[in-house]
Amino acid sequence: MSCALPATRYQDFSRQIFEKRVSQGKPVTAQVELTYGCNLHCVHCYTDCYNRPDLIKQRELPTGEIIRILNELYEEGILWVCFTGGEIFVRKDFMEIYGHAKQKGFLITLYTNGTLFTEKIVDFLKENPPFSIEISCHGATEETFDKVTQVKGSFKRFLKGLELLQSRKLSFKLKSSAMTINCHEFAALKKFIESFGCKFKMDSYIYPRLNGDLEPARYRLSPDEIAKIEGDEATGDSFCLSKNSAVPRLGPPANDDLFRCGCGKTGVHINAWGQLGTCTWVYEARSDLKQKPVREAINEVFPKIRAMKYQSDSPCRTCQVHHFCDKMPSTFRLEAGDPEKPLRHFCDTAVARAEQTLQQKVPHPYGIRD
Repeated sequence: MSCALPATRYQDFSRQIFEKRVSQGKPVTAQVELTYGCNLHCVHCYTDCYNRPDLIKQRELPTGEIIRILNELYEEGILWVCFTGGEIFVRKDFMEIYGHAKQKGFLITLYTNGTLFTEKIVDFLKENPPFSIEISCHGATEETFDKVTQVKGSFKRFLKGLELLQSRKLSFKLKSSAMTINCHEFAALKKFIESFGCKFKMDSYIYPRLNGDLEPARYRLSPDEIAKIEGDEATGDSFCLSKNSAVPRLGPPANDDLFRCGCGKTGVHINAWGQLGTCTWVYEARSDLKQKPVREAINEVFPKIRAMKYQSDSPCRTCQVHHFCDKMPSTFRLEAGDPEKPLRHFCDTAVARAEQTLQQKVPHPYGIRD
């Protein structure tokens, strides 16, 4: 007599693992920047400031170091690993690194611009499929796409990459960033992305470069434009508010934590120079993995981030619309010189979103909106 066990859906499995690790105070995900090198120079890219041959040669990790770090992540119980950059496929040792990660049993997500796929790479991925492939899509037309990447011919190479993936029946997701350069063709972009069987997903947040360069901010949409496109019937369900609760509401934060997201709780971030932190942006606390193992680095960095509280009388600590705000203290440190300060663009956007969502006037918490 046989007894069939009930099937466990992936969503249920991942939630159970995730909740268990969080309850234990242990991270379960890792984002690993394999390189800052990239064949494109996107106008809004936060890592392009380090896309320099000298820095890549002098500071980026060799193959052996990355494999050692992956082994240590495995020992720490990390389940999900995301490889990102820069552009991951500029590394000639990508397949060696990826193959080792697959052997360890990680569920692997790949972030890529899609322009460097070759027959060899897609055949390798077909034989060793990742959990997910996420590709940046900057526009529906060659003119717009190449204007964002600042590299002529990038749209054609992007399309060729998608064709190669489809030819091997490798599934992928397409994601976009809303900015002044592509805002005129959102409807066409939605149609273009859906033509590949992908759900239209677009983010509206653009942050400074990692070295503090504010150039990307030039390409932000206005707060009212962001609220409008997020509320538009044709595209609104595909836009996400990065820090919204399931049911957006007005009300002050529950505590004085400086980091109100998942920083220092669920995931580690390892940059291309081997520095471990809690997020792509967070540099308030980092540990050098060239000098110490992953476990020691986590035990050093995570408590520091968790312990950081608002010290000033910043309006952010009592903000009634914080559920609608994309504030990340580390990027505010770069942009405002202080992680606790509010920034007009984000304050105005939070208010505009709240009014769009709740269909009511919302007083500006800081009185700085015109």
